[in-house]
Amino acid sequence: MILQVNNIAFNYTNQTYFKGIRNVSLQLGSGEVLGMVGKSGSGKTTILKCIYGLEDLQSGEIFLEHEKVLGPAFNLIPGHEDMKLVSQDFYVLENHTVEENIFDKLIGYTNEDKQKRAAKLLKLLELDFLKHTRAKHLSSGQKQRVAIARALAIIPKVLLLDEPFSNLDKLLSEKVFAFIIAEVKKNNTSVILVSHAAEEVLKYADTIAIVDKGQISQTGKKWDVYYKPKNSRLAGLLGDFNILHPQDFEKKFKAKTKLFLRPDKLKLGSSKNQADIMLHVLNCTYNGKCFEILGETKNGNSVIGYVNKALQAGKEFGFSAEV
Repeated sequence: MILQVNNIAFNYTNQTYFKGIRNVSLQLGSGEVLGMVGKSGSGKTTILKCIYGLEDLQSGEIFLEHEKVLGPAFNLIPGHEDMKLVSQDFYVLENHTVEENIFDKLIGYTNEDKQKRAAKLLKLLELDFLKHTRAKHLSSGQKQRVAIARALAIIPKVLLLDEPFSNLDKLLSEKVFAFIIAEVKKNNTSVILVSHAAEEVLKYADTIAIVDKGQISQTGKKWDVYYKPKNSRLAGLLGDFNILHPQDFEKKFKAKTKLFLRPDKLKLGSSKNQADIMLHVLNCTYNGKCFEILGETKNGNSVIGYVNKALQAGKEFGFSAEV
C-alpha cells in the first residue's frame, strides 16, 4: 500500500454543526483511484486535509509508504512534498501569469522542459490564450484550471482532488481526467477523488469510500458498494434505488426478505407468465439517457425503473429482477 490511514480523528472545537472526523481508516494502493463520496459537511474535505498534512491529528496515524505524515505543528510549510492537493480554494499565485504559475512547480527543470510541460498543460486545460494573463484577472473557473495545471506539472505519488471539476464543463472534465488516468498508469500514482456527485465517482474511481457523519461507513470496489450498500441511507448517496418486498413479486419469485434493487436491475419482460414482478406504470419520462418509469407493484409499492423505450402510463408491464 502506498497510503495507509489508521483510525485518525480530528475535531473542530469552534464549530457546532460539523465536529470533525473520527475512527477513519483507509488504504490506497499504487495506481488506484479511490472515490470518496458523501453529503456536504460529512467530513470528506477534512479527511483530505489530514492526509495531506494540513491538520494535526488528535489520534491515529497516516503513512505514505513507510514515512509518517505529520501536520503543521511539525512542519514549517504544511503539506507533504510527495502529495499534491487540488482543493476547492484552487490556490494560485495571483500576481503571476498562468504560465508562470506552472513554471513555479517545475523547479529544477531545464527551460526547454518547462516550456514543453507547460505547453502540454495549457493545451489540455484550454488556457493557451491566457498564458500571459495574471491569475488575479481570471474567473473562478479559470483559476481552478490553473490550480489543476499546477498540481499536474509534476505528477506526485498521491494526487488528492477535492471537487476538482466543479467549475469545468463536462467535456473538459472528461478530457482532464483521461489525462490524469494516463499519467496515473505511467507514473504508478494513486488518486483520491472527493465529490458529492455520485456519477463522477462511479465513472472515474476503482474503489469507493462513503463518508457519513465524519466516518467512513462503507468502502470497497465501486460496483460492490453501488449494488450492495449497507443501508438505504448510504444507497441514496449513490443514486436511485428500490426496496422491494416478497409480496411485490409474482409467486414464482422466491424472495423471503425485502430486496434492494437499483433501477437498472429491472429488465422489461415480454409476458406476465415470465415476469418476476408486474408494474402498473404511473409515469414515463425521458431523462436524456434512457426512459425512466415510475411504477407501482400489485402491493402498492412505488418503483423506479430504467427502460429503452417509452411505456404507456396506465398500463401494466412485466419485468425480470436481476439479483
